[in-house]
Amino acid sequence: MKTSSIIIFGYDELLLASIDFFEQSDSKIAAVVVPSNRKDPRAMQVRELVEQKGLVTLEQPSKKDSDKFLTRLRELKPDVIFVWSYPMILRQEIIDIPKNAAVNLHFGLLPEYRGVNGIRWALLNGESTTGVTLHYIDSGIDTGDIIARVSFPIEPPDDIRSLMIKSRTAGLHVLKQCWTAVETGNVTATPQNESKAAYYSAAMNPSEIVDWSKPALQIHNLIRASVAPLPGVYSLVGGKKIKFKRSIVTDRPTGEFCPGTVIEVNQMGITVATFDEALLITEAEYDGNPVAKHELASLGLSSGKVLENE
Repeated sequence: MKTSSIIIFGYDELLLASIDFFEQSDSKIAAVVVPSNRKDPRAMQVRELVEQKGLVTLEQPSKKDSDKFLTRLRELKPDVIFVWSYPMILRQEIIDIPKNAAVNLHFGLLPEYRGVNGIRWALLNGESTTGVTLHYIDSGIDTGDIIARVSFPIEPPDDIRSLMIKSRTAGLHVLKQCWTAVETGNVTATPQNESKAAYYSAAMNPSEIVDWSKPALQIHNLIRASVAPLPGVYSLVGGKKIKFKRSIVTDRPTGEFCPGTVIEVNQMGITVATFDEALLITEAEYDGNPVAKHELASLGLSSGKVLENE
C-alpha cells in the first residue's frame, strides 16, 4: 500500500532516476512537474519518456500564468514535493502546498556551494571533496534546513562527467537512507551556518577560451570542469577550434616561454606554457573531431607555436 503522495519536479536524467526510486518505494507519484523554460532535445526526450509511463505530467508556467497551475497542484493534495535538478524557482505558494514538506536534493555541499551546479564550481575552485545535500525548501535559494549531506573525494581523474555520476549515486543513497523519515515528517534538520555560505553563478561556462596566462592548475581544473555534457573550452589553431578534453599539470617551469606557447609535441600529447608550469594536453577535439594524445602531433603544431585566443 502506498503510504504517501509525492509530486516530483525535474527535467533531465535525474528526473528519471527519481521516478525509478519512488516507483520502488511506498510513495505514490501524484504528478511530475517539468519546467516551461527547458525545450531542448534532451529535456523533451525525458519528458516523452515520463509521459510514456502514464504519469500525470504538468508544466510549470511563468509566474504570470501560474494560477491554474497552483490550483491543479492543490487538487493533487501531495504529502511531499521533491525537487532534483530543476531550473525554475518554486514560489512560496508552491512550497506551502504539500502536507508534510517540500525538499530539494542539491548537487553540491551546503551552505558552501549554494546556487547552480555546485559540483562544477567545486572542480573550478580546486576542492578535494564535493557532495550532495538534501534540504528543506524555503523562500531563499538553497537556504533551507539540512536533512542530510554526503561528501565524496574529487580524485585526479575526475571531471564534470564522472562527478555527475558520483553525485547521482550519492543522491540515491541519501534518498534510500532518509526518505521514510522525510515523508512521515520524522526528521531532525539542521539550520545552515550562514557564516560559511557562498553563492555561485548560474553561468555554466565562465570562460570558453583558455587564458594561458593563468596558472596551470587553474586551467587544468577549467578543462575537466567543462567537458561534455558541457560545451568545453578551447584555443584556436589556424582559425579552427582545438577543444581540450583532458590534461595533466607537470612540474616543468615555463618562465622562458610566453603563456600559450607550445613547448613540445610528442606521443604523450601537447605541452603548453602557462603562467607557472607546463600543461600537458592528452586529449582534445579539433574542428569537431576527437583527437587522441598520440594523434595530437598531426595537427601541425610545433615547438614555438602560440595558441590563438581570437
